[in-house]
Amino acid sequence: MPVDPASLTSIPPHLRWRLGEVQRLLPKRGEAASGVALTRLERLLEDAHPWLAAEPALVEFGLELLDRAQVPQLRAHGAHWLTHFPTHRTVEALARVLREPDAPPSVREQAVFTLGFRQRRDAHAALLWSPDVVAAADAVLAEALERDAAAGNVTLERLPLAARHARSPVVLRALQRAPALFGDALECFADEPLAHALVDALDALSPKHRLRAIRLVFATLGAAAIRPVKAKLAHGELDDRLEALFLSAGLGDAASKDELQALLGAMKFRALLQERLGWHEAHPGVVPTVRGLRVARVTAERPPDEVAVACGPAADDLGALTRFARHPEAYLYTMWAWLVRGARDPARARALVAAHPESLGLVRRLAYVDLARRGRVRQLQATSQGAAGGDRAALELVLHGRPLAGLELAATTRRHTPALVAARVLGCFRAGRADLAERLLKEDLPPAELVAGDELPGFPGPHERWMAEHAPAFDPALTALVQGKEALLALAEAAPDGGEPDAASLDGITHLVKRLGRGLPGATVYFAGEFPRMDKEGLRAAVKQAGAREVHGPFPDTDYYLMGDHCDVTTVAQLERQGTRRLRSGEVEGL
Repeated sequence: MPVDPASLTSIPPHLRWRLGEVQRLLPKRGEAASGVALTRLERLLEDAHPWLAAEPALVEFGLELLDRAQVPQLRAHGAHWLTHFPTHRTVEALARVLREPDAPPSVREQAVFTLGFRQRRDAHAALLWSPDVVAAADAVLAEALERDAAAGNVTLERLPLAARHARSPVVLRALQRAPALFGDALECFADEPLAHALVDALDALSPKHRLRAIRLVFATLGAAAIRPVKAKLAHGELDDRLEALFLSAGLGDAASKDELQALLGAMKFRALLQERLGWHEAHPGVVPTVRGLRVARVTAERPPDEVAVACGPAADDLGALTRFARHPEAYLYTMWAWLVRGARDPARARALVAAHPESLGLVRRLAYVDLARRGRVRQLQATSQGAAGGDRAALELVLHGRPLAGLELAATTRRHTPALVAARVLGCFRAGRADLAERLLKEDLPPAELVAGDELPGFPGPHERWMAEHAPAFDPALTALVQGKEALLALAEAAPDGGEPDAASLDGITHLVKRLGRGLPGATVYFAGEFPRMDKEGLRAAVKQAGAREVHGPFPDTDYYLMGDHCDVTTVAQLERQGTRRLRSGEVEGL
């Protein structure tokens, strides 16, 4: 492989190590990759997403995977990898894939989507689509669209979805040739010629595309859309007619308002729909979903500071009509969530979760900050109980003056992360147990990330020190733990006025006293690794004699592990991350 991980100083050490591991596992060019190699590559793609664009040299890895001689699975992953590197070179490489007559469908699907995907989401700030690269990619998309339009058939399912991100005339002209064929591409970008073509094709569009097309036409043509759209929909479905009437009435068309009022009078939810009419009249000419998506689709075309400013109002746009009815397409909530994250606004996260609770997973951290800042202790505990973000929720409670509630929640969380440890340490300080806080800082720090394949370093390791120095805001809890007690104490904020009181329970502190006491009676122990020299049977007997019981796997909630003569370092890392502690010499007879 063409990349030396040691030279990649712009990405964290743990990811460098994992890249090197993946490169060692991958086969020679043209050979099939093992299941282990593919799994590691897929996980690397997911976990390294916030960092890849920071290191331009990593484009070579993606291009190597995309090479025509590679097997289809690796080529598809290579096309995915290149979403972080929008350059003329990558556009040319992806275009070659689309022009290969025998390229596997999975590779071509990912290649065309990569050419169109212009969203930064949580990728590194260095990811930026320049205007000339956008133009080059759009030319390739238009070529594919023209080819399908001529054939009367969409050959790549993801081509119209990729085209949703494109606003250049060359793509819009291609869509104009066959708007009914490319219904999935009709969303937020159009010009007048395409909008007029959409009006002509409204009755030929599939019902699932028609609502988007109506909104796009009104957003593009304004008042000029009223008469032709209403004529096309005169005998159409009620939902389509209502949409056109709302938008027409909002533009001040009195006849449309009268027609709408007549329809609403017989409807069950007429009061709510009357409110929607009032919204449109207060925002004449605004089609909020279209306006919001015009920001969401091209966040990677703007510098990060501009994106943060634009994302807030765009998130409001995507939420504007949900007070009257749910979005008919679930993906709009996903786009809304990424706008909220781009705006980094806890209050907007609250609005999203209220409208669509299923979106909590994407805005979890912001939602937890919002609840903690408003003193919603019970709601935050209930929302995060058993969830992947329990450590973050516990920390937010502690940070905002609810240490006992935070420690209580931390006691139910077994992911031994920097956020969890910071919550415990700061919670003990704020609850008047500085003695426990000092012991936690000495005895129960989180595991460091692996940077080599043979040993788990102590905390803070090379990865954690690099993160604290180069990306301190990425994980403030980790940074504070690296910098020490004073930095942790500086994270604390005042308790909010008018919030719920702290928990009236010392269960969280009791849990920590027990954990630090390291008692074996009633505990569970996992024997990790191989025991060719150690007396495993004798140790089993000693563990049983001490009142503990053995478990036969590195399961969550295991209290301790006893490491043999040899144990794979990744197993040790897994155990430490789930809060399982290593038994020390002398804690069990014979160890």
